Amino acid sequence: MRITAVYSKKSMQGTENIGTSPPNTTIRITRTSIFTAVLMAFTCFLVSCGAPRYGPVLDQVLRKLKFRVAEISAGYPARLDRYDVLFLHALRKAPTETEIRDIQDFVNTGGTLIVAGDNEVLANLYLGYDLELQKLTKRMIFSQRIPEEALFPENPVDEIRTATDVAIEPFGREVAVLYARENDAAIVTLRDGEGRAYFIASDYMFTRDGLRYGGNATFFYNLMSTLPRNARIGLAQWRYYTLETQPPNPFTSLMFRTPGGLAAVYICVTLFVFLVLRGRRFGRPLDALEKSRRLSSEYVHAMTALYQKGNTRLYVLKHIRDNFKADLATRWRVDLNVDTDTFLEELTARGAMDDDNQLTNLILDLETSTRISEAQLRDLAHRVEAYRDLAKINRR
Repeated sequence: MRITAVYSKKSMQGTENIGTSPPNTTIRITRTSIFTAVLMAFTCFLVSCGAPRYGPVLDQVLRKLKFRVAEISAGYPARLDRYDVLFLHALRKAPTETEIRDIQDFVNTGGTLIVAGDNEVLANLYLGYDLELQKLTKRMIFSQRIPEEALFPENPVDEIRTATDVAIEPFGREVAVLYARENDAAIVTLRDGEGRAYFIASDYMFTRDGLRYGGNATFFYNLMSTLPRNARIGLAQWRYYTLETQPPNPFTSLMFRTPGGLAAVYICVTLFVFLVLRGRRFGRPLDALEKSRRLSSEYVHAMTALYQKGNTRLYVLKHIRDNFKADLATRWRVDLNVDTDTFLEELTARGAMDDDNQLTNLILDLETSTRISEAQLRDLAHRVEAYRDLAKINRR
């Protein structure tokens, strides 16, 4: 009994929607032929560069077609809410039941599903759409178009190279068989809710070697032409990862799921707490910030204002002299409670800066007991501040 294309009324409507305009536009046919030739040349170039014959090439080809491709991997699991199309190719790991339900919801709400694979791990995914993979006794090298009216009338493909050992057997659901070999279906399509699903029982068709065959390249172009322009495609090859099946981060697993990693974490935390409690600082020591230190001009103006208010020049002079001598004693560690001559000798012995007797004359002028004028007092205050800056003496 020969397989024929089975269409329900709903399936026929879906098929008409995905078909293109009537085949009477030479320009589009020429464009498709050119693209097919370029696609085949591009694939041959990859092979000539030493790429594996059966390695993945879909991501590169889809990007050439201006689609936005998101490769699904362990680091970037599937995000179905962000895709227009989910493309599963040559999976070697069976999707979980939860993942299959999520995929069905994705298609039911308007997404497009393309499954290309002949591995038995896909059995549950096929069963989710009332399809079954049957092992063939004879390898299906080529498959012929089943519908008399081509699904893609502008660029009909009568024969494709599938090179598969399994066939698709539908049950309990009306599907459209697109390509088959006698009773063995190779490609079927069906509508589910608001979306559409394509099932292709072949890993080979969309590999580098498979796309070198003209029929396969044209079929791939026809299939992609049914998708929206710049569609977002989630592409999973070899393995379909979701948040459920995403492997843990290797570093996190090493540090927090092994005895050695946990021991290292505990040691680091303990050492950090110990250093914090000890108050240990790292790096070179920094000078203490003197936020309240006044500038020399500010000090002179303050002393002048003090004089103007109290009109006591000798008191201001004594204040300047006592503070200056106390700062000198602290700076060079000299006893403050000695007479002036001894004080100067000890300062000189300690290495105090006294070029041209600048310091000696300044202290002797400050020791005067006679009445001084306002100008003299201001001059002494400026000389004191100048020496402070020269000797880098901090004000108390």
